[in-house]
Amino acid sequence: MEWGRAIAHATTASAAALLLSGCGPTRYEGYESGIDDVLARQIMAFEDPLSSQLLQPQVDEPEPYLAALSGMRWDGETSTASGLDLDAGGVVLYDISSTPFSTEVSVFIASGPRSPVVDGASPTQAYTCYRVEAEFTRDPMPSTGRTLLDDCPEPLVALLPEDSAFASGDVFDG
Repeated sequence: MEWGRAIAHATTASAAALLLSGCGPTRYEGYESGIDDVLARQIMAFEDPLSSQLLQPQVDEPEPYLAALSGMRWDGETSTASGLDLDAGGVVLYDISSTPFSTEVSVFIASGPRSPVVDGASPTQAYTCYRVEAEFTRDPMPSTGRTLLDDCPEPLVALLPEDSAFASGDVFDG
């Protein structure tokens, strides 16, 4: 019994030391984050076309707006996440809601594997997520806004390699 308690204490102490030392999963925050250029370009290859659809829509109604968005749809259920194919990276739209005059959609973007592959380079992939709100007021263009998210849904992150790194949405601003 003492041996088990000693192992539990050592494990807890190791985890605390890891957190306090700043080690752990890589996270990139802010425009000057130092994110790997290769992974940043791979995310932007998915994000740039989607951002145009999200933030500069060509329609002024919620249903056509949502229908025009590129990306896989996810219902938020853990059991259905495994059906999404992120092997080459991609966009997943989730937590989608709308009214006759507004929409909200959350976005998850995975870079896909580093290309070209560099032995020993870590992280091997990066991912980001954010939420977009659009108001349709019959003005010439809908009003849109983006909310940065601090974390992404675990069922989506679990589809990626263990060393994948979170990158805040503001890493790609600029």
